[in-house]
Amino acid sequence: MSVAAVADAIVMESANNKPPSIGLLLSGQYGLAVTYWGLYLAGAGAFFLFGSRAVEADRWFSYIMMAGAMLVYTCALVIGVRVTYKGPQLWKVMSRTSSVFMVI
Repeated sequence: MSVAAVADAIVMESANNKPPSIGLLLSGQYGLAVTYWGLYLAGAGAFFLFGSRAVEADRWFSYIMMAGAMLVYTCALVIGVRVTYKGPQLWKVMSRTSSVFMVI
């Protein structure tokens, strides 16, 4: 079952015909850019919150594991952009996305 099918199922299972925000986000109703940055900022926010707590408590192994998980999460988002982008000049979108990660 594809991600789009799961997202559509989430949207359709809404109680009072108002789909949940996560369902709209995953089904692509907000567009690729908004979906991508929303998911990235959610992951970065979680990393900031939990990473800060780990560093403050001197739990360096936990912090390194979180940093590795964030790297894997970022790679998954980039792969998701590559798979779901249907417009022209995929190489341009991928290079811009990768450039942003090099800056961040």
